This record gives sequence, C-alpha cells and structure tokens, in this order.
Amino acid sequence: MSGVISRLSRRLFQLQGDIIPISRRILFKRSFASVSPDKNDEGKSEVDSAAELKGDSVKTEENEELLKLNDALKDMKDKYQRSLAENENVRKRLRKEISDSKLFAVQGFCKDLLTVADILSTAVDTVPKDISTSTENDKMWNDFYDGVKMTKQELLSVFKRHGLVQFTPEKGDKFDPNIHEAMFQAPVPDLQPGLIAHVQTSGYLLHDRTLRPAQVGVSK
Repeated sequence: MSGVISRLSRRLFQLQGDIIPISRRILFKRSFASVSPDKNDEGKSEVDSAAELKGDSVKTEENEELLKLNDALKDMKDKYQRSLAENENVRKRLRKEISDSKLFAVQGFCKDLLTVADILSTAVDTVPKDISTSTENDKMWNDFYDGVKMTKQELLSVFKRHGLVQFTPEKGDKFDPNIHEAMFQAPVPDLQPGLIAHVQTSGYLLHDRTLRPAQVGVSK
C-alpha cells in the first residue's frame, strides 16, 4: 500500500512539472498576443501618417498648380482687356480720321474761294455809302453795287452751308494767335498793348477749325 502511494506521489510530481512549463508557455503567448496588437496599431498609425503626409503633399501641389493657373488666367484676362481697349481706341481714331477727311475734304477748294470773297468784300467796301440815284448813270452804278453785295452775301451763305464761317474781329479785341495773324505792331494811344488796333482782312473757320486767321494790326 505504501508503495502504491509513493508511486502516485511521484506521478503527481511529474504532472506538476509538466503543467508549470505549459502554463508558462500559455502566459507567454497571451502576453505576446497582448503586445502584438499594439505593434500592429503602431504600424497602422505610421502608415496612416505617411498616407496623410502624402495626401497633404498632393493637396499642396494641387493648390500651387491652381494658383499658377489662376495667375495665368488673370494675365490672359488682362491682356485680353488691354487688346479690346486698344482695338476700341484704334476704331475711334479711324472713325475720327474718316469724319475729318469728309469734313475737310473741301478745305483746299474753300481756301481758294476765299480770294474771291475778299475781292467782293473790297468791291463792296470801296463804294460810298451815300451813293446818289438822282441820275440814270448813278442808278446803274447803284444797281451794280447791289448786285455785287448780293453776290457776296450769297457766297457767304454757301460757305456757311458747308461749315465755312467768316469772322471779323473788332478794334480793341484781345489778340489771339490761334485765330489772328499779326501783320504789324504800332503804338496806339487809346489802346493797351496786345489789343487789335486795325483789321486788314477777315478770318474764316471751317467746322470750328481756323482755315485762315484774320490779318490784324496789334497795339504795342
């Protein structure tokens, strides 16, 4: 009986020796299992961080490319607007040149006719204002004078219809080099310097542009 008990004791001891290493291995596996998920999480976090960094880098490159495209678009829009403005200015200049060419196409012809108007004016001015009509001869000259005067008025009316206007400065007016031509200067007691003292010929404007300045004498 004691021998059986001793054999059972030895067997129990052996079983205890086998159980302890097994339990240790189980504990080790459990501890390793509990640690390994943390390592996996760290790996995942590193991958996620790398992906986020890569995503941020891509977004940054996209933003930079978008800014470049916006700058290029603004530059093209500015050039387009400048081109439109330049084309509009060119069209305005062309329209003005065409309009001026139409208005002043007769400038040379009108200038040549001014001599005729001057001659008619001289003829009218040389006739005495108190011409008599008592005799037949005087009546004839009076009719001739009226005819010349009417011819002058009709010529000036034709000039006016085509934009050519006569102007005659008055004595004492201020000299304007844009519309007056000084033929001489002379001291005049009753006038200040720089005023018109004498009118030699009338001036003409073609569509508000001086075709011929009035020839005057100026006080000094």
